[in-house]
Amino acid sequence: MPLARTWQWYLDESNESVIALDAWIQSLQPFSRAHELGEIDDLLEAAALGELEDTGDVRTPIKPIRTDPDVYELRRKALSKQLRFYHAEPAELPDGLLALHKHMKDGGLQQAEIDFAVERYKSGRTNAWKSA
Repeated sequence: MPLARTWQWYLDESNESVIALDAWIQSLQPFSRAHELGEIDDLLEAAALGELEDTGDVRTPIKPIRTDPDVYELRRKALSKQLRFYHAEPAELPDGLLALHKHMKDGGLQQAEIDFAVERYKSGRTNAWKSA
């Protein structure tokens, strides 16, 4: 079994999309909340273990969404919501995954969410996440 990469969290917890996703999860009944959090943990763990691959269809759990810098999207359908988690695998963190942003997919606004994740990566690259 390959060694797991370590998640490094570089989320903007004050971002309204991050707040909305967290609030939605907290609004669930305890059993549903625990189930959905467990499924998200499983997705993140599978990514850390390198067990996910892009299947090339709409059901793929991981998809490269940007190059230069390389940013990836982890996908999870939770009840009626499409959850998205963006991360990078920077060379500066050879054993790490850098969590950049998360949100609930909402139609035409997804490109703005992707752009936010990319800008977060670019702006933090010089010092913020490297020193965390």
